[in-house]
Amino acid sequence: MGASIPNGSMAVRMYRGILGDCFLLRYGQAERDIHILIDCGVLQGVKGAKEQMRRIVDDLHATTGGVLDLVVLTHEHHDHLSGFLYEKERFFGDAFTIDELWLAWTENPSDPQAIRLHARFDRVKSALAKVTAIARSSSAFSQDPRIGTVASLAEFIPPADGGDAVGAKQSIIERLRRKAGGQATCYLEPGDVVRPRAAPTLKVNVMGPPRDELRLRKDLPSAGTGKEVYLSSLDEAIALEDHALRALGEPVVEQGSPFAQPHRRSREEARKAGMAQPPGPLASVEQRYFDADQAWRNIEDEWLDSAECIALKMDSDTNNTSLVLAFELPDGQVLLFPGDAQVGNWISWGDQTYPRAAIDGEPAPQVLDDILRRVTLYKVGHHCSHNATAKALGLEKMTDSRLVAMIPVVAAVAEGKGWQMPYPELLTALQARTQRRVLVGDSDPEREADIFAQNPTSSRAPAELSYAQDGLWVELGIPCAV
Repeated sequence: MGASIPNGSMAVRMYRGILGDCFLLRYGQAERDIHILIDCGVLQGVKGAKEQMRRIVDDLHATTGGVLDLVVLTHEHHDHLSGFLYEKERFFGDAFTIDELWLAWTENPSDPQAIRLHARFDRVKSALAKVTAIARSSSAFSQDPRIGTVASLAEFIPPADGGDAVGAKQSIIERLRRKAGGQATCYLEPGDVVRPRAAPTLKVNVMGPPRDELRLRKDLPSAGTGKEVYLSSLDEAIALEDHALRALGEPVVEQGSPFAQPHRRSREEARKAGMAQPPGPLASVEQRYFDADQAWRNIEDEWLDSAECIALKMDSDTNNTSLVLAFELPDGQVLLFPGDAQVGNWISWGDQTYPRAAIDGEPAPQVLDDILRRVTLYKVGHHCSHNATAKALGLEKMTDSRLVAMIPVVAAVAEGKGWQMPYPELLTALQARTQRRVLVGDSDPEREADIFAQNPTSSRAPAELSYAQDGLWVELGIPCAV
């Protein structure tokens, strides 16, 4: 068990050496410390990922005694929930108890808007799974770099059945719901102000995800024209799945062709028709289509551009459904955990107050600026990628001199995927804003500790830094002045 936390203070443990999010928060109360687990995952395909997650879960159990007072799942990407899959015997067995589970409204199986959203996501996931299969096939498309991009992004997406045939194909989220129980599962809305059942002195402002679907689909800053491009229907996904099935030589389930059924002809049928006719100056359309000299006219692989764009959009749209929480300590300090929220999610935080309406006998609702100016810990979104931290509407509003940033990333793994994480310009801005108090999942602990010693968060009650002897985690002890 970890050392006791002073009343009202918080210790935030970031697990290191993973491209993924896994945070253990320990909140001090008179009776006992409260344990809050925010996400538990590592990117699939990373060498040694399962072994690293086993070590992390060993430490979680040793620190908490198996008692998780609250589990928060920000969104359904593999790098945020795969630990529950890799260590399912312990999480869903007797090793751990989960007393409360918090999810975004997007995961509510009874919410009509959430149902529609997941129907769209599931169809796109199905199409992308078919495209990813091409990379493992003997198809002529398998080495195309656009297929590689799709396969790389698919590493964030968990299997639809949680990767486990046992248990009637329950997803990881469904298993967590069953573990916690219906009465202990909460679906949170933007503007909610909630408190963990086990920690009534800890206030939590729910910032996102937004209900506005234009916000949900906004992934990048607006261009000068203000125009945005969105996947607004399932037509693209249907056509994409058709193309992928054909490339794999499998029967097409749903035709995405623009032609009516009587006028359709498969590629193989056209090839046979051309071969059956004698060559000559009046060659058939089919013969000319397959003529090597006319290959430059061929548009058979143009659908791969669509595959790459849809994969990128699916990745960002899922990130934008992130549950965003601002934990508020009794002295007013705020700890911001935005998951992997993209631009639209960040912008939406100013759409409501916290709470949404005044309550008799309670302080007046807060606006966004009230919350951001008191942030003393920022869990950097999406491993410090280029488009998951708002500038003017986000980081620049975090003006508390005690600010510390945490980045769960392994740069070598990200670089191997062709990703810039941490993104240099954002990392520089974070270092300037925090006086270099930036904790990174693959950095040198001694160097970080020296920086904190040179630039303490406060002269009277500085935040304290500690590391596991084996480097498995870094923990920031945040004192509460009350």
